[in-house]
Amino acid sequence: MKLNVMHLIVRLPIGGMENMLYQEVINYNKTLFNPIVCCIKEGGFFAEKLIEEGIKVYVLNRMQKHGFDFKAVYEIFKILKKENIHILRTHAYHSNLYGRIAGKLAKTPVIVCTQHNMYGGLNKPKIHRRIINFFLSKFCDTIVAVSNTVAEDIKMFDKIPPNKIRVIYNGIDIEKFTININKKAIRSLLGLPENKILVGTLGRLTKQKGIEYLIKALEKIDVSLVIGGNGPLKNDLKALAKSLKIDSYFLGKVDPDKVPLFLNCLDIFCFPSLWEGMGVTVVEAMAVGLPVIASDLKPVKEVLDDCGIYFPPQDIVKLREAIVSLLEDEQKRKILGEKAKQRARNFSIKNTVAQYENLFLEIYNRKYGKF
Repeated sequence: MKLNVMHLIVRLPIGGMENMLYQEVINYNKTLFNPIVCCIKEGGFFAEKLIEEGIKVYVLNRMQKHGFDFKAVYEIFKILKKENIHILRTHAYHSNLYGRIAGKLAKTPVIVCTQHNMYGGLNKPKIHRRIINFFLSKFCDTIVAVSNTVAEDIKMFDKIPPNKIRVIYNGIDIEKFTININKKAIRSLLGLPENKILVGTLGRLTKQKGIEYLIKALEKIDVSLVIGGNGPLKNDLKALAKSLKIDSYFLGKVDPDKVPLFLNCLDIFCFPSLWEGMGVTVVEAMAVGLPVIASDLKPVKEVLDDCGIYFPPQDIVKLREAIVSLLEDEQKRKILGEKAKQRARNFSIKNTVAQYENLFLEIYNRKYGKF
């Protein structure tokens, strides 16, 4: 007998949370667990990749309008019963909302919710979400936070008791980032300058990622800026870089399989986010041995520790000083990169998956006897 595990998420485009779901699902111990995935609204890049891996993926095409979608609950309920799901794992607010209700109605044996980000970013979370999360917490066995900082948010805003929360850090496939390839060859492949210092970042081009502050910090510094990712602020950020006469390269969406190549072409990685749940991209940059400059955020410091340089979020002057300090000291770049590479091994996808598998078995065995 295997335990059937269903992951529930709104959609699966290219994104950090979506990539984590994909990595976790394909790395399960298939002798113990049979994973399937359900997308409430639409599929996307990682839905197709999961199908290629032989994973069953449901796409419900629900949540197409504003307001609560009662039929989404019913559709999820039907799949839980049809597939005889033993463990339901939900991701982020809307999946946690619909999944916990459907799971309770279907009498799914184990329900585990995951919170991937801090609540509300720079603002307090909406009061109705806090109330809903508090009441629905009674419908699940455990809430997983991807960092201690996220766990503190859950306790503070949703009033969830600490014994209901488990911290499991996201992980990456470390070996994929330890590639041996000539940096100039990668730059030539990507159309980037071969003999300049490249400062780069990777992420969705939204306010949260703070990329405008990185652009402003690079004014009149003789480097090239490389930005991977797409988003609603792309045109504004390109215009800003052009107005400041920064030699910039916007590469658009970076296929997850190409992220190691992208990062290996850089000399310095910057992570100027305004808020984060953890910062998997930081781990990826660490894994290739890059020196990292990051916003002074609690969840990022949980990951990077003393292996990078921090600056206050939105502080252009301090960010600029951090960049200049690394530009002027090649040895410092090398030392920080080596330390970061060693620390990145603490965040392997194998370790992440093992912790989830152990959690599933712990809850199932406690409730129903040894599996």
